[in-house]
Amino acid sequence: MRVLDENGTDGTDGISAIDMCALVYDRESWAAYFRDLGGQAPAYLRAFGRHMTTVFGADFAHYRRLLDAGDLDAAVEVLVANQPDDTDVAAHLRAMDEQGVAYQVLMGSSARLPDGDSVNTRVAAFAARAPGRVEAWAGLNLSDPHAALAELERCHALGMRGVTVIAFRDGVEPQAPRYAAVFAAAERLRLPVWIHTGHHLCTRRPNELSHPRVIDTLAGRHPELRIVAGHGGWPWLHEMISVAQRHPHVFVEFSTHRASWMSRPGSGWEPFLLYGRSTLRRKVMFGTATWVHSVPVRTLIREVAELGLGEAVTHDWLLGNAQRLLGLEADRRLTAGSLGYSVDSGRTP
Repeated sequence: MRVLDENGTDGTDGISAIDMCALVYDRESWAAYFRDLGGQAPAYLRAFGRHMTTVFGADFAHYRRLLDAGDLDAAVEVLVANQPDDTDVAAHLRAMDEQGVAYQVLMGSSARLPDGDSVNTRVAAFAARAPGRVEAWAGLNLSDPHAALAELERCHALGMRGVTVIAFRDGVEPQAPRYAAVFAAAERLRLPVWIHTGHHLCTRRPNELSHPRVIDTLAGRHPELRIVAGHGGWPWLHEMISVAQRHPHVFVEFSTHRASWMSRPGSGWEPFLLYGRSTLRRKVMFGTATWVHSVPVRTLIREVAELGLGEAVTHDWLLGNAQRLLGLEADRRLTAGSLGYSVDSGRTP
C-alpha cells in the first residue's frame, strides 16, 4: 500500500507500538472484504473513498464513478487492482520495522473467496509465516450463530488466537442469548474477542448495535472472556469508560481515530484522555485499521506520543497494555531514548 505523510516523509523518530487492529490481505482477500462491507454498509466505501484510493494507489474519480453507477463489484476491482496476488512476508516485516510497529494483530474476515474458502484461512496462513511478529484473529459473522461457532473452532485449529465481531454488519445484537455459545467457546478457549464499538455508517441498522452496553452485558455473562472494544466507543465515551472500569477483562483500542483529533476541544474524547491517565491507564491500546488512514502508521504513533500523557502512560497505551493482553514476554520494556521501545519475538511459555 502507498501512504503519504503530511510532510512527505516517513517520520521515523524511534517510537514503536503494537497494532491491535491491522488488515494484511492479498488482492482477492481485499476484494472479498470490501464487497462484503459494501454490500451491508455502502456508506463506508463513499465516506472513506478518497482515503482508500490514496492508500491503495487507485484512481479516485474512476472508483467514484463506478460507485455512483451502482457497480459495487467494478468499483472494488478498481480499488484493489494494484494489490499483490500474494502477500510478501519479508516486505511486510520490513515495512513494520520502518513504521515502528513491533507486533500486529491481523484481523481476519468471514468474507468468501472465489475458491469458496474464507479470508480467515489466508490470514492464518500469513501469520504462520511470521511467528513472533504477528498473530491472526478470526473474523466471524454472527448472522448464523451455528456457522459462526463452527468457524471459530476451525480457525482456532488453524492457530488463530482471537476473534473479531462486527455486529452492525451482521445485523445482530451480539448480547442476545442465541449467540451465547459463540462467546462461551471463546471464553473456554481463552480467545480474546474484538468487538466493533461506537459509531457506524450502516444507516439501515441502529447505531445501538455498537453501543458499549453490549460489551457490559457480554462481560457480565462471560467474566473470564477478554474483550477488546474496537474503535474506542465514540461517541459514548462516558459509557465506554464506565464499562471498562467495571469489568477487569474489558480493554479499549481506538483504531480509526487519530490522536491529533482527540486532543481538540469538543472532539468528545476529553473523558478518554482524562481517565486514560488513571483508571483506564492499563486498558487503552493502539490500533490502525490500516485502510482508514492515508498517513503512515508512524504518524499515528507519533500523534499518541504528542498527547502529553507522560512517558509511562504513553508506553502503556502504545505497547505495554497490548503486550500484557497478548501474553508477550514480560521482559519487553522501554529502552533508552525518547520513547523508543524494543520488542523481541516469542511468547511466554
